[in-house]
Amino acid sequence: MRRAALSLLVAACGALIAGGAIGAAATAPIDDGVTVAAPAVRIPANSRPPTPTGPDPALLVSDSAWLGMQTYAGVDQVQGFEHTLSLASCRRRVATSCTNYNGYVPITLYEEVEAAAPGFRTLIVATGYNDGDARFAEDVEAVAELARSKGYRRIVWLTLRSNVSYTSPGDTGFAEVFERSNATLKQIVADGTHPEIVVADWATYARDQPSWFAGDGIHLRLLGGYAAGDYISRKMAFLDARACPQPAYAGVAPLDPCPDPDEHGPVIDLASIYPTDRGQGLAFTLLYEGSSSWPDPPWWESAA
Repeated sequence: MRRAALSLLVAACGALIAGGAIGAAATAPIDDGVTVAAPAVRIPANSRPPTPTGPDPALLVSDSAWLGMQTYAGVDQVQGFEHTLSLASCRRRVATSCTNYNGYVPITLYEEVEAAAPGFRTLIVATGYNDGDARFAEDVEAVAELARSKGYRRIVWLTLRSNVSYTSPGDTGFAEVFERSNATLKQIVADGTHPEIVVADWATYARDQPSWFAGDGIHLRLLGGYAAGDYISRKMAFLDARACPQPAYAGVAPLDPCPDPDEHGPVIDLASIYPTDRGQGLAFTLLYEGSSSWPDPPWWESAA
């Protein structure tokens, strides 16, 4: 069944590239026993990013939600574009960050952009779980204005997973807050005020994937670390109108151009292209193999 569902994605996207029709959905189980309901793939034949800029150097800033990519040896699957990952527990957008588990207060998203080395052209925002929503629009405006002044040409802003039990320190962020923040982000983009901002709808993509997350619904476990890195790699490839860095599953060619993962949903066979059988029971130690090696081979290929 898994191969049939993923073959449908490959065939459907191939039909898209040729201008053909897209087929219906199927159900694709992942190797850990969880069944993923694959939505119908309906990517318009003319669906392309408005202004592809090529694989620009990117700065990805996250709070602890995506820190699991580092914890579980998953950073190497962020592929296809030059990037720096800045992942920190308790980070906030603009307001002073909260104090994390070891007493450290990380710099904010705004301060990361302000302090980053020159040369980045894309900012990927994967933070917000420690923030309220009262000043969300103002925060987006502040970050966008700063990024523009620093020479960034594009901001890829991830939605926040909202079907969660997580409550941030000080009770500033929780499920309803994340839903309202997502709605505001989408409205800002729809209004066209900041045409450089692109929504990456991680919240919808990851909504029905409990095996990817710890019990709070936002912190990544092993499979989630691979899913997050794979997702943003495909999203960036779509935005740049280039080939996917990885195939939909082992044994087939990567699609070129890469379809939008927000359109086809979580139908990628992660277990066939990444070493997902390693370390699911690891403690939260911040120890990992690899250090985002792209364009060099990832650690699991280098060790083979």
